[in-house]
Amino acid sequence: MTETEEDCFPRGGRRVNTTLKRPKEDDNLFSDRVQKKAKKPKKDKRKGPTETLTEEAFHSSLRIQGNLSYNSLRSNMMILGCIRHISNFSLEVELPGLTFGTINITNISDPFTKYLSACLERNDEDTESILTKMFQIGQFIMVKVVNVEHGEKNVLVECTMNPREIYSERSHSDFKKGLLVWASVQSVLDHGYELNVGVKNCRVFLPSKNVDAEQKLAIGVPLWCTIHKCDSSSAATTMRVSCKEQHLKAGKIEEISSLDHLMPGMQVEILIEKITANGIEGKFLNDYFGFIDESQLKTPSKNLENYQEGKLITAFVMYVDHPTKVTHLTMRNMDIVPTPSHKNGEIISGEVISRAHNGVYLKLSSKEKSFVTNRRLINSLGKNPNLDLSETIRSKFDVGTKHTCRILDYNRLSRVYISTVEQSLIREKIFSPSDLKLGQLVNVVVESVKSDGLVVTTGHTRGFVPNLYISNVKYSETIKKKFKEGYKCKARVLSIDENNLLLTLKQSQVEADNALIDINNANRGDKYTGVVVLTRPTGALVTFYGNIKGWISNKFLEDQESQETPDPTQYFYKGQVVNLWVLGVKNDRVILSLKQPGEFRALAEIRVGQKVQGIVGKIYKDRMEVKSKRGKAIGIVPVNHLGSTLSLCPSLLKTYKPGDEINDLICIDTKSTPNILSRREFLALERNSRLRLRKLEKLIPGNIVRCSYISDCESGINVLPLILDHAENILIRKKDIMESGKQMPKFQKYQSIVGKILEIDHEQKKIRLSIKFTDVFDNSVETTLGLFSQHLTELAHLRRFGRENDWPLCQYGPGERISCKIEKLGDQGGCLVKLPNNSNGLVAPRLCPSNIKIGETMTGVFLSEDFKDNFVEICLKKDVSQKINKAQDGRIRIDNLSSCIVENIIIKSYSALVVLKQENGNKQLVYIPMFLHENDFEGCKAYYEKSKLKICICGKVGDYLIGISKKLFLTLDKTKALISKEKALRQEKHSSKLANIDTKNNPNQTSNDSEPEHSENESSSNDSAVELLDDFNSDPGITESEEEAESDSKINTGATIKSKKDETRPAKRKSEIDSETPAKKQSNSDSETSLGFTGITSSFFQPESRTEADTSSDEEDETEVVKKKKKKLSAKERAELARLEEERISKIEKELADLNSTPQSADQFDRLLLANPNSSELWTKYIAFHTAATEFEKAKTVAKRALESIKLTLVDERFNIWLALLNLENMFGTKESFDQIFEEAVRHNDSLQVYLKVVQMLADGGKLLDMEEKAKKCRNKHKQEPTMWLELAKTYYSIGRFKDARNLKDAALKSIQDKKTQLEIIVRFAIMEFRFGEEEQGAAVFETILSSDPRKVNIWTTYVDQLIKKNRIENARRVLERAVSQRLPLKSMRTLFAKFRMFEEQHGSPESLEAVKERAKEFVTKFANKQ
Repeated sequence: MTETEEDCFPRGGRRVNTTLKRPKEDDNLFSDRVQKKAKKPKKDKRKGPTETLTEEAFHSSLRIQGNLSYNSLRSNMMILGCIRHISNFSLEVELPGLTFGTINITNISDPFTKYLSACLERNDEDTESILTKMFQIGQFIMVKVVNVEHGEKNVLVECTMNPREIYSERSHSDFKKGLLVWASVQSVLDHGYELNVGVKNCRVFLPSKNVDAEQKLAIGVPLWCTIHKCDSSSAATTMRVSCKEQHLKAGKIEEISSLDHLMPGMQVEILIEKITANGIEGKFLNDYFGFIDESQLKTPSKNLENYQEGKLITAFVMYVDHPTKVTHLTMRNMDIVPTPSHKNGEIISGEVISRAHNGVYLKLSSKEKSFVTNRRLINSLGKNPNLDLSETIRSKFDVGTKHTCRILDYNRLSRVYISTVEQSLIREKIFSPSDLKLGQLVNVVVESVKSDGLVVTTGHTRGFVPNLYISNVKYSETIKKKFKEGYKCKARVLSIDENNLLLTLKQSQVEADNALIDINNANRGDKYTGVVVLTRPTGALVTFYGNIKGWISNKFLEDQESQETPDPTQYFYKGQVVNLWVLGVKNDRVILSLKQPGEFRALAEIRVGQKVQGIVGKIYKDRMEVKSKRGKAIGIVPVNHLGSTLSLCPSLLKTYKPGDEINDLICIDTKSTPNILSRREFLALERNSRLRLRKLEKLIPGNIVRCSYISDCESGINVLPLILDHAENILIRKKDIMESGKQMPKFQKYQSIVGKILEIDHEQKKIRLSIKFTDVFDNSVETTLGLFSQHLTELAHLRRFGRENDWPLCQYGPGERISCKIEKLGDQGGCLVKLPNNSNGLVAPRLCPSNIKIGETMTGVFLSEDFKDNFVEICLKKDVSQKINKAQDGRIRIDNLSSCIVENIIIKSYSALVVLKQENGNKQLVYIPMFLHENDFEGCKAYYEKSKLKICICGKVGDYLIGISKKLFLTLDKTKALISKEKALRQEKHSSKLANIDTKNNPNQTSNDSEPEHSENESSSNDSAVELLDDFNSDPGITESEEEAESDSKINTGATIKSKKDETRPAKRKSEIDSETPAKKQSNSDSETSLGFTGITSSFFQPESRTEADTSSDEEDETEVVKKKKKKLSAKERAELARLEEERISKIEKELADLNSTPQSADQFDRLLLANPNSSELWTKYIAFHTAATEFEKAKTVAKRALESIKLTLVDERFNIWLALLNLENMFGTKESFDQIFEEAVRHNDSLQVYLKVVQMLADGGKLLDMEEKAKKCRNKHKQEPTMWLELAKTYYSIGRFKDARNLKDAALKSIQDKKTQLEIIVRFAIMEFRFGEEEQGAAVFETILSSDPRKVNIWTTYVDQLIKKNRIENARRVLERAVSQRLPLKSMRTLFAKFRMFEEQHGSPESLEAVKERAKEFVTKFANKQ
C-alpha cells in the first residue's frame, strides 16, 4: 500500500489530513512554466570507472568455499560422480563435497530399461546381479540431479545417468568434433555398436576398432566417448566416436560455445592465477573461471605449496556452479579408483599435516590421507561448558601432533579416508556388520518404527528387523505398538549382506542355541529352530540364519493314526517359529521333518554318567555313531571326545571301523539329539579315582566339574558340564577364564575344560565356574603325569595300529636309522626330506647340518610322528644322532632318577623329546609334558628352552620314559606340601566331627558331601547316583554282564563296586604302564634301577588293584586308614570311644522309638500304621517302599489296604491314596488296569479333580493319546466349570502345545456366557502365556483387554506383575506410564500411583522414584483444582 493509500485508509484510528496546499513556486494554476521532474534515486547516471563491475572483478570478489554441499545442490545440475555401492536395484554414487546420491535401476538408460523388461518377462535368473556385471565400484559416471529432498535426519538426492535426461536441453547441432559425450549402447552391429545420446535426429556409431580389446559392452550400458567425426546438417547429425582409453585421455577440450555446453568429465588446461588457502583459482579456455579444491589435487600427498602461479595444469570438469559461473575441477584422472587398503572400522595412527575450514587432515602410517571433521573433533573433547572449543582444537590437533583414529569411510572422489578421533567410537566393538557373526546374540535399541519393520542399532551399526521377525506370534499391528523409539531388547543376527544387517527379535530364536548358520553343519538327525516364510499345499518353506532355506513336505506332517495328509497352509502360518529335524540336504536346500529320523527315534534311554558299551555305526569326519547289539542307536562320539590330546583325535577316529565293539564310553549329554558319548571322559574318571559324578543338589562351592567347550560369546564361553541331573550349558565369564592382563585362549569344539564351582544357586540352578589354572590345578605331579600317560598310551596305540595297517608314518620306530633324500631347504635352516616309503620328513634347523644340498641322500634318525600334519621328525646331525640309541625300550641303569642330565632334541606343541646324557642312561629318549593340566593354556615351555637341563624321571608307559623338569618338579612338590600341611591341620581340627558320622542306616558307611574337591569322596547312596559303571539292562546290546548287573544292585543299596577293566575293555585299548616294583627290578639279572623315588607316589607306577573290601565308598577307606594309624590307644582315648559307641547305640534306640522317623522295613511301616491308620502320607511312603523294591503287587495291595483303613469322611486323605494307586498303574500296569482304577476313582471322588490329575499325570508320562482321550471326556462332562478349562490349558502349555491351549480359550468363552467369568478366563490365559507360553502373545492379550476397557485397574497391575516376573522392567515401566496418564477416578488413580511408586522403589533409581512422586503430586493438585 502506497503512502497515499495509507493516508486515505488510515490504520488504528489515525486522523485523515484532508488539507492539501499547492507549493508556493507553483501557486499559479495556469502557469505555462515547465515543471522539473523529480529525480529517481535508482537511476543515478553518474559515470566513472567503478560504475561497471566487470566479470573478472566479480569473480575476484567471490569467496569460494570449497566443494559442493547439500544446501547448494539443485535440480538439473550436471555433476561428475563415482560409484560407491552397487545393489540389486540401484547405484549409490559419491558426489563432490562428501555428498551422495542414488540412481534407480530405471534411470540408467532407455535401452537398458527396455532390455531389463525383456529379461524380467523371460524370468532371467541373472536379473538380480545385472548391475554388478555392468558397473564397478570406483567407476566415474556422469550424473544429473533429479530431486533433492531434505528430511529431518538426512537428505535424499535422486539422480539419473540416462543420456536422454542429461542432453534434454540439447539439439543435434550442439555436438562438435573433439567433444566428450555420454552415450549408451543401443544395439550391437556387425562392425560396431549403435549408441544412443537421447537427442532426436542424432545418430552415433562406435566402430569395433575404437573399443579396447578387453572391454565388453552390454546393451544399455552408458559410457564415455570422444567424437572423432561429426557430420551435421540442419536436419540431422551423424557422429563416429571412440571409447578407447588412449583416445579419451588425449581428448582435451579447446573450445566451447558457452558455459552451458561444458560437461562433467571434460579435460581442460587451466592457468593458475591465484593460490588461496582452500585451493587453486585460474582460467581455462581463455574466458572461464575455474577452481580446484585442495582435496582435488593430483595426489592426496600433494599440497598447495607444490604449485605456482602462472603454470598450466590439466584438470577435469566436476560441475559448474551457474549462479557464480565458477567451474569446479579436479586434477585426478578418471581411471577406476582402486580398492582402499584400509577397511572401514580399522584403527590406525595418524599425524596432523594441515587444517581446513571444516576439519583437519591426517597423514596415516600407510602414507595415505585422512580427514576428520570439526564436529568429530568437538565430540572428542568431552562436555565442558567453560571450554574454548576453537583454542582447544587448535592446540590439541596442531600440525605435527599424532592421534589414534578409526576409519569411518573412504571417499573415492577425494581419495581420502573419513576418520574419527572420538574415543567412544574407537572403543566400540560392534562398529560395522563385519564385526558380527551369524546367530550372534546382541543388544539392540529401536531407532525408528517403519511400516515394514523396525530400524535398530547395535553398537555403531544400524540394522533392520522385518515385521515377520518382530515376535514369536503371528504379526499384527497390536504387537508392533509396544516398540517405541528407544526400546531396548535382545536380538540375534539373522543375515549379513555386505552393509545390510538383518536381525530377529523372535523370542524362540533369541533364546535358542541351536542356530543353523552353515548348511554344511546340517547333519541328518540334527534339530534346528527356523521360521516359516511361505506355505503351499505341498509343503512349507522355512528359513534359517544366513538365508539358508529348508523345505518341509506335507508327507512329513502325516499322523500315523490319521489317513488324511495335513494341509501345510492350515498347519502353519507365515512367521511361525518351528523346531524341525534335518533329514538331509539336496540342491542347497535342507530337507526337514517334524518327526525325528527313524534311526534316531529309537535311541536307547540312557542317562548322564552311565557307562555305555556298543557297536560302532557310521563314521563321519567329525563323529562316529554308536549302536547297541540289537541295532538301536545309542548316540554319537564327537571326534574330540575320543582322546585326551586334540591333535591325535582325528587319527584315533581312523582306528575304528563300522562293526567294531567299543566299551570305554560314558554318556555326557542326553539333551542333544542324538545323545553325546565320550571316551575321553570315561578314561579321565577311570584315571582319577577321586573324581565323582554328582547331582546338582550335592554340589557345593569348591567342587570340581569336568566340562566340554561348546561355543563362545561376547561375555565368555559356554560349556557343557558333566553333572548327573543338569543338562543346561553354563556360561563362564571372561574374568573367570584367565587372570587379568592375559590373552584369552582359543578353544576347539568339545575341548576338555575343568571348572571349579565358585557360587551355586540350587533353586535357580545357576552355577558360577572358574577355569583359571590356579583354581583347578592341585600342584600335583601325579595329575600331570596321569594326563600325559594317557597321551602316550594313545600315541603307542596309533603307532601299533599304523604298523598293522601299513600307515606310512608308522613304518619306523623312534631311534631307527633311515635313508633320507633332501627335497627342499628352509630359509631359516632345516630341510624337508623324502623317506624310502615316500613319507615326508621335517628336519628342524638345530638337527640339520649346514652343508647339505638338494637331492643329497643322508642317514637320519627317526624321532617322532606328527599325525595332524602327516610328516615325521628326523635328525640328520651326526653328533646328535650318535647320542640316540637304536633300541628305544626304556631300559636304563641310573642310580639317581631325580637328577638326570638330558639334551633337548625337539619341542612339539604337546610334548618335548630329550635324550639322556649319563653313561647309564643307555641313550634313551625321554618324553616330557608341555602342559601340566587340561586348563594349562600357556604351558610350561619356559622350563625347557635350554639345550641341556636336569630332569626327574617319573615313570614309564610301555617303552616310553616320562620325565619332568627338576626345577618344575621341586616347585610343584613344595606347593603341594604346603597344601597338604594346611589340609592336615584342618582334618585334625575337625577330627571330632569325623567320629560323629551318622551311621543310622549303615554303621560302616560314611558321608562327606562338603569336602573340598581334590579329595572328592562322596557316598554312593541312591540320591548321589554315583553310577559311572551303571549299565543299561533293558538293552543287552549295551551290556550283558551278569556280574555288572549285580554291581548295579549293590550300587542301588549304597555300595560302589569298580568293574574289572580286563573284562570291559579290549586289550588293544589298555594303558601299557610299566608296573614293575623296585623289589622286582632288584631281583632281575640286569639289576636295572627302579623307576621310583621319594616324592613320587607309587600309585603312578603300580596298577590299581582292589579286593572285595575295597568296594565300599572312599569314606570307608579314609576311616580305615585312620584306624590303621591308631593301633595303640590310651586309656583316655578308649574311654572316649566307649562313650561314642554308647551314644551311637542310644541314638539307634531313640530312632526305633521315634514314630516320625523314616521306616526301613515293612514291619516298621506296619507298626507306625497301627498308631496312625488315617495318614495318607505314611501309606504313600509304604507304597513307594515296595515300588522301589520292584514289588508292584505288594504296593497295589498296600494301596487297597489304605483305602479300606482310612475313614470315609477323610476325603482328601483317601484322594491321595487314589492318586498313588493311579500313578502305580500308569507306570507299571496295563491300559486296561489303569482304566479300571480310573473309573473306580471317578465314582468315589470328585470326578473333576480325578480327571484333571489324570490328564496331568498322562501328560507328564508322555502318553499324549491317552491324555487327549481323558481331556475330551472331561470337556464334555464339565464344560461349565472354568477351573476345568484353565487346568487343561495349563497342561497343554506345560507340554508345549500352545495352539491347543489357545483353542481351549476360545472353546471356554463359547461355553461360559457370564461376562465377568469370561474376563477372568481371558486374564488367566494371558498369565499362563507369560508363565508357560509365549510372552508376546500374553502381552497382546493384555493389550487387547486394556484397549477395549482401560479403566480396569486390576488388569493394569496384573499386566505389570507378569512383565516384572519376566524381568521386562522397561516394558513394565512403559505400561505404568500409560496407566497413570489416563483420566480415571481418584481411587483408581491412587491404586495405580501406589503400584508405580512400589515398582520404582524395587526396580528403579532414586531419580525415577522422585519423578513418580512429583507426577502423583501434579495429579492430586489438578484434581483438587477441578473440585
